Amino acid sequence: SDVCSSDLYRLIVSHWQRDGHTLDWQVCIPPNATATVFVPAADIAGVTEGERPAAQAEGINFLRMQDRAAVFTIGSGQCQFRSTINRSAAK
Repeated sequence: SDVCSSDLYRLIVSHWQRDGHTLDWQVCIPPNATATVFVPAADIAGVTEGERPAAQAEGINFLRMQDRAAVFTIGSGQCQFRSTINRSAAK
Protein backbone atom coordinates (compact mmCIF):
# COMPACT_ATOMS: atom_id res chain seq x y z
CA SER A 1 0.00 0.00 0.00
CA ASP A 2 1.25 3.49 -0.80
CA VAL A 3 0.66 6.63 1.21
CA CYS A 4 1.80 10.16 0.47
CA SER A 5 1.41 12.97 2.94
CA SER A 6 2.76 16.46 3.16
CA ASP A 7 3.06 19.33 5.52
CA LEU A 8 3.05 22.85 4.13
CA TYR A 9 6.33 22.44 2.24
CA ARG A 10 7.50 18.81 2.09
CA LEU A 11 6.32 15.43 0.82
CA ILE A 12 6.50 12.32 3.02
CA VAL A 13 6.25 8.99 1.19
CA SER A 14 5.38 5.59 2.67
CA HIS A 15 5.01 2.16 1.07
CA TRP A 16 4.26 -1.03 2.99
CA GLN A 17 3.56 -4.66 2.26
CA ARG A 18 2.61 -7.49 4.59
CA ASP A 19 3.28 -11.17 3.94
CA GLY A 20 1.93 -13.32 6.74
CA HIS A 21 3.61 -12.15 9.93
CA THR A 22 6.26 -10.05 8.14
CA LEU A 23 5.84 -6.35 7.43
CA ASP A 24 8.09 -4.49 4.97
CA TRP A 25 7.81 -0.71 5.22
CA GLN A 26 9.72 1.86 3.21
CA VAL A 27 9.42 5.46 4.37
CA CYS A 28 11.05 8.56 2.91
CA ILE A 29 11.44 11.68 5.04
CA PRO A 30 12.28 14.97 3.29
CA PRO A 31 15.53 16.89 3.83
CA ASN A 32 15.89 18.84 7.08
CA ALA A 33 13.01 16.95 8.71
CA THR A 34 12.58 14.28 11.35
CA ALA A 35 9.71 11.90 12.03
CA THR A 36 8.45 9.64 14.78
CA VAL A 37 7.43 6.30 13.29
CA PHE A 38 5.50 3.44 14.87
CA VAL A 39 6.59 0.13 13.33
CA PRO A 40 4.14 -2.69 14.14
CA ALA A 41 6.22 -5.40 15.80
CA ALA A 42 6.09 -8.21 18.34
CA ASP A 43 9.26 -6.82 19.97
CA ILE A 44 12.29 -4.68 19.18
CA ALA A 45 14.41 -7.73 18.36
CA GLY A 46 12.15 -8.44 15.38
CA VAL A 47 12.71 -5.04 13.69
CA THR A 48 15.46 -4.43 11.15
CA GLU A 49 16.38 -1.45 8.98
CA GLY A 50 18.15 -2.64 5.90
CA GLU A 51 20.29 -5.55 7.04
CA ARG A 52 20.88 -4.31 10.61
CA PRO A 53 18.82 -4.40 13.79
CA ALA A 54 16.85 -1.14 13.67
CA ALA A 55 17.95 -0.14 17.17
CA GLN A 56 21.57 -0.15 15.92
CA ALA A 57 21.03 1.54 12.56
CA GLU A 58 22.60 4.94 11.91
CA GLY A 59 20.19 7.87 12.08
CA ILE A 60 17.51 5.86 13.88
CA ASN A 61 16.75 6.24 17.57
CA PHE A 62 14.65 3.60 19.33
CA LEU A 63 12.36 5.27 21.86
CA ARG A 64 10.10 2.54 23.27
CA MET A 65 7.63 -0.25 22.60
CA GLN A 66 4.05 1.03 22.64
CA ASP A 67 0.78 -0.66 21.69
CA ARG A 68 2.47 -3.52 19.77
CA ALA A 69 4.76 -1.12 17.88
CA ALA A 70 8.42 -0.17 18.08
CA VAL A 71 8.62 3.62 18.19
CA PHE A 72 11.59 5.34 16.52
CA THR A 73 12.67 8.84 15.59
CA ILE A 74 14.30 9.01 12.18
CA GLY A 75 16.00 11.75 10.22
CA SER A 76 15.65 12.70 6.61
CA GLY A 77 16.25 10.09 3.95
CA GLN A 78 14.90 6.68 3.15
CA CYS A 79 14.45 3.83 5.65
CA GLN A 80 13.50 0.23 4.88
CA PHE A 81 12.01 -1.42 7.95
CA ARG A 82 11.16 -5.10 8.26
CA SER A 83 9.35 -6.41 11.30
CA THR A 84 7.75 -9.54 12.65
CA ILE A 85 4.17 -9.05 13.73
CA ASN A 86 2.81 -11.44 16.31
CA ARG A 87 -0.43 -13.27 15.65
CA SER A 88 -2.59 -11.16 17.96
CA ALA A 89 -1.32 -7.94 16.30
CA ALA A 90 -1.92 -9.36 12.82
CA LYS A 91 -5.68 -9.77 13.31
